[in-house]
Amino acid sequence: MKGSYHFRVKSKRALFDFTLRRNITVIKGDSATGKTTLLHMLYEYLRTGRESGYSVSTDAAYYVYLRQEVGMRWQEIFPRLKDTIIFIEENNTFVFSQEFAAFVRDSGNYFVLVTRAPLKMLPYSIHEIYEILTAGKRADIKESYHYFREMYSNYPVVENNRIACAITEDSNAGFQFFAHVLKDSKLISAGGNGNVLSCLEQTDSADTLAIVDGAAFGAMIESCLEYIKVQTNRRIALWMPESFEYLILKSGVISSRELEDILASPWNYVEARESESWERFFTQLLISLAKDTPFQYSKQTLNPSYLQDRTVRKIVDGFPAAIKNRLFDFQA
Repeated sequence: MKGSYHFRVKSKRALFDFTLRRNITVIKGDSATGKTTLLHMLYEYLRTGRESGYSVSTDAAYYVYLRQEVGMRWQEIFPRLKDTIIFIEENNTFVFSQEFAAFVRDSGNYFVLVTRAPLKMLPYSIHEIYEILTAGKRADIKESYHYFREMYSNYPVVENNRIACAITEDSNAGFQFFAHVLKDSKLISAGGNGNVLSCLEQTDSADTLAIVDGAAFGAMIESCLEYIKVQTNRRIALWMPESFEYLILKSGVISSRELEDILASPWNYVEARESESWERFFTQLLISLAKDTPFQYSKQTLNPSYLQDRTVRKIVDGFPAAIKNRLFDFQA
């Protein structure tokens, strides 16, 4: 399953309008923000259509699993669903299990998970964690308007951070690249995104930047931000690009007629069954496009071609200005 899917869910009083673009979407937020209401509207329309009093407009096949269906085991229902968006209501604890994570990885379906707790078994993007906001009534509609807003889209924030220390989740190619360009900073490899917080806790530098793959950092971002908030004597910033491979592809180092279209709308190319996260998709794409070229890519050991000054300049030029201006002497 791949692509983006738009939903317009209406009752006489409320309209929910949103688009899903990745295999895992997480909906958070406090009580009474509309999460349960949305799922029940979807569920009732799926059962009885317009007799429910609701309408659902979408080009996707979907299924809704609610708490009251606890007698219906998900293992019996979900394997029958193909190319389907599966909405799962809050407090279904199986979403935290390794068994469910394995199913998500292999099924090829899309999943929308309502949960306030991080799903540490699943590699989901920081850009697919949403809260539901209500905009009140709009002039062009009569219902109250509800929409999804990304919760973690305003990073990096690097105010007054001189970045004496940088932490990368990568220990291989990405680490080697940043070791080359961060000559004036202490560089630490966390050896995986699950170790980034412990590295932040163990590092005593007042000015620190953590560089992580945003495509799979969704389960870790809350704990990291909670830690950062209480640091009164340290300046810590998070930079969360999709992945190191994405930065290379975006830089123009690799030429491809199709690449511009892929980067503009990855959801049209990422097959959920083949790529558990966009980070894996971009890695395989870079390996494929760079094959038999001077920029042949391996995630384990960085090809020296990527450390040539002209190439480094291209990659660095795509960094956020707040990062580029503080870290590097390279000028585009």
